[in-house]
Amino acid sequence: MDIRKTFLEYFEKNRHLIMPSSSLIPENDPSVLLTTAGMQQFKPYYLDLETPPRTRITTVQKCFRTSDIDNVGFTDRHLTFFEMLGNFSFGDYFKKEAIEFAIDFIANILKLPLDRLIAAVFEGGGDIPADEESIRYWIDNGIKKEKIYRFDKNENFWGPAGNTGPCGPCTEIYYDFGPEAGCKSKKCGPSCDCGRYLEIWNLVFTQYNFDGKKYTDLPKKNIDTGMGLERIAAVLEGQSSVFKTSLFKPILDKIYEITEKKLTAAGEQGYDKEANKALRVLADHSRAIYFLLADGVVPSNEGRGYILRRIIRRAIRFGKKLGIENYFLNEIGTTIIDNYSSYYPLLAERDASARRIVLDEEKRFTRTLKEGSILLDEMIAGTANKKQFDPKNAFMLYETYGFPVELTSEILEENNIGLDMEIFNKYFREHAERSRGTASFDKKIDQKILIYKEINKEQKTDFAGYNKEAIKTSVIGVVKASDSNNGIETKELNAGEKGELILDATVFYGEKGGQAGDSGIIRSAGGIFIVSDTQVPLENVYIHKGFVKEGKIKSGDEVDIEIDKRKRSDIKRNHTSTHLLHWALRNVFGSEVKQAGSYVDDNRLRFDYSIYDAPKKSDLLKIEKMINEKIQKNDTVRCFETTLEYARELGTIALFDAKYGKFVRVVEIDDYNRELCGGTHVNRTGEIGIFKMISDSSIGANLRRIEAATGMHAYSILKDKEEILENISKGLEVEEKKTADAVMHLKAINLEMKDELGRLRIKTITEEILNSLKDDPGSSKHNIISCDLSDPKIQIKVPVKDMGAIADRLKNEFNNENTFIVLGNISSGKPVLIFACTKDMIQSGINCGKLARGAGSIIKGGGGGRPDFAQLGGSDGKALAEAIHFAVKNVEEAINNGR
Repeated sequence: MDIRKTFLEYFEKNRHLIMPSSSLIPENDPSVLLTTAGMQQFKPYYLDLETPPRTRITTVQKCFRTSDIDNVGFTDRHLTFFEMLGNFSFGDYFKKEAIEFAIDFIANILKLPLDRLIAAVFEGGGDIPADEESIRYWIDNGIKKEKIYRFDKNENFWGPAGNTGPCGPCTEIYYDFGPEAGCKSKKCGPSCDCGRYLEIWNLVFTQYNFDGKKYTDLPKKNIDTGMGLERIAAVLEGQSSVFKTSLFKPILDKIYEITEKKLTAAGEQGYDKEANKALRVLADHSRAIYFLLADGVVPSNEGRGYILRRIIRRAIRFGKKLGIENYFLNEIGTTIIDNYSSYYPLLAERDASARRIVLDEEKRFTRTLKEGSILLDEMIAGTANKKQFDPKNAFMLYETYGFPVELTSEILEENNIGLDMEIFNKYFREHAERSRGTASFDKKIDQKILIYKEINKEQKTDFAGYNKEAIKTSVIGVVKASDSNNGIETKELNAGEKGELILDATVFYGEKGGQAGDSGIIRSAGGIFIVSDTQVPLENVYIHKGFVKEGKIKSGDEVDIEIDKRKRSDIKRNHTSTHLLHWALRNVFGSEVKQAGSYVDDNRLRFDYSIYDAPKKSDLLKIEKMINEKIQKNDTVRCFETTLEYARELGTIALFDAKYGKFVRVVEIDDYNRELCGGTHVNRTGEIGIFKMISDSSIGANLRRIEAATGMHAYSILKDKEEILENISKGLEVEEKKTADAVMHLKAINLEMKDELGRLRIKTITEEILNSLKDDPGSSKHNIISCDLSDPKIQIKVPVKDMGAIADRLKNEFNNENTFIVLGNISSGKPVLIFACTKDMIQSGINCGKLARGAGSIIKGGGGGRPDFAQLGGSDGKALAEAIHFAVKNVEEAINNGR
């Protein structure tokens, strides 16, 4: 049975609109890192900020839950990536129908026995009554009363996500695998974690609004349900473990090919608990990795990129535990892409780039393991308590560097140092709580949104700005600016007052889709309002921000409105240029280049894009030339509305996996570029005039940003550069075309002078140190040289980078024999030490690396190196002299003991 298809077709027959899964990267929702539930893409509908395309919707949604990363592997049911089957109602049906649909689908479509089903409902609490309604409907649909459990608010009540907002009881459906699958305790029930009961479907009834004090009924009640595909597959296939289903079989078969390890049950021959854990981690994380990459997530050290990097590294770590020596993730990835790309085509489309990224991350983590080991050695050296390692440092290694705590613990054991895992787990739990906190569904609404909704309750603002720059319309709402920034609804604004106007119709484009809002003027018979910006906080609600220049503007006024035509023209040039830029980037680097964001105003454009390798300067020059050639050709730019299906047939590029209605707006440039876009554009590319790239820079791992200008703004930039070049050539007294050569010549001379100065500085300091030794020659045949270069008596300031060269010069002065050197310095307020010795001193028991680790505890830092050379840094500058004395004393003792 194709469960996805069966589920969607069932609800389609029951008048639900099938909508595609949204991206794992949430659209316009900063409250979460990744999509965690099927209802997430419908947030604007639940908040009544947008009108859903239909009041009944069904989906199969890709989900990722960050909070479960470290649970994966330990149980048969925890996953990071999973697919959620869901049906949603927005003010349409409620509890009765939702429960009827669930039972009908489970019993009559999936053919699961009713006597195996358990229901859980909200038992009530405080001023919220028990959900007796749901109990009645479960009984009406064949669930026996004794199989309906009541749980408290922690278990069976959803929301609000914030301090206030929509919320309501939920009811869950569990499948009972039977007494033989459980703990056999008389108290065993759905809340027991023995494995007998598996939650398969959760129905959330959003019926209340909590204002911080009391719960009141919502005027429009909603349904949000979710059934995990992996869990229902386990039930249908008679498996208590999701990893033993047909969904995971191809993946685990591939892992078996690589490792010759397979999942085993307790009591079974060859049972290996640790191997089972590693296999589950590999199976889950590998799947999650390729889905995240397909949706545009790239590894980084922050945000969702960090999540991806973390699971890649965790997968590699457990792969190593299974004995895999070579790079292996892409082998598993082939199986995942082959099995899932028919449902999710992006997996195949982005196969090549995903493979490249994964291989690079595997190589990186191999280095990370080495680097982490070095850093851990430094931390061990700097540990004041030689018996216990600071758990905070262990967690920092884990969280920041991806260094597994198991490995940290192993290395510490080798050094006879303990690690308090309880404290480490405390840091870990706090981190997990933060992760769960960031994954909440933020339902807080700006107070001004409520005002806008009230004003536009009866009518929406019509946008007529694609073809017109000025129209007659009327004011339907006035909001006066307030100190709290919430705004106050009023009837009029007087001269000098700031506020916002909502109009019956407008030609002002409201900021959206990366295009800045328009400015302009609104005139009534009694006043003039200057519009500085236009926003669209709600669907079809345009907010004209500004101030009254003279007279007054009242609600109900008939007004003449006109945009700033010059600003709009500049914006149009820049917006069409982003489409040309996107086309050129894909033409040069391939279709794997994806737009990651953009912004256009009247001054310049900004275009963010994902690319794995940084572009060469020659590539950027080629892109700039291609765009200007298209501008010179004066190609036609055509904007038209069509159906989403026809737009796809045309090969139109749709960005960000955004939600689109039945009809969409296509921007077409000649026959080579088509994109969905709601912005304003030039009619022909020649109107752009000129395109000049200002910069290309990195804004994150595998993410770059191009900034550029067009038209007169580009001309001004070129003119400014011309004047700079002219002034430099005059100053250097050379022709403009020879300016670059002259500058490079000056730079070379400057570098030579710096090098010569450095050599003189090293020579002078060395001589000063040698002269001080003449005053105190000592009696030993060994030369033990120590110097604090930060001492005020030393007139020349010595950069840290010169310290090694000074040590080498000192060794040379003594023919590289019988010499030990310790030099200290202060750099940016922090102590720095280097240790150096000749080869023969090593035979006397001198080890610079060990001395560095010992001195690190004195200056509160760490470092290390070879027996003949080491360096370290710290945080306690006052202890520098003590650290130098420590080194000298240890060397003298070693020499004396060797005699």
